[in-house]
Amino acid sequence: METLNLLPPSVEWQTYRNDTTELTMLLVDENDAALDLTDWNFAGKVREYPSDTTVIQTLVVTKNENAITVILDNSDLPVTSYFDIEGVNSENAKVSTVLRGRIQVEEDVTR
Repeated sequence: METLNLLPPSVEWQTYRNDTTELTMLLVDENDAALDLTDWNFAGKVREYPSDTTVIQTLVVTKNENAITVILDNSDLPVTSYFDIEGVNSENAKVSTVLRGRIQVEEDVTR
């Protein structure tokens, strides 16, 4: 039996406490052609557990052509938390989660 997988890609984002932390991704189609993100707006949230109602951080997400950059402030995050990045099309209200994952924060020594 075939499985239809509509889950967004998943990553483990390993970070070092208090360091500047950015993640940039290029959104392309199956032929590696740049996607047109003109009508898309992106947002991201961090929660301690995916099922939590409390958002512990709203991520700063910027787009430039087909690149999306996510800025994370890990200074007050727990050692493990979860995030996703969601796009909403302003023309047709289509929603698409482009990335999800777990954030691991390793404690820094020099502070």
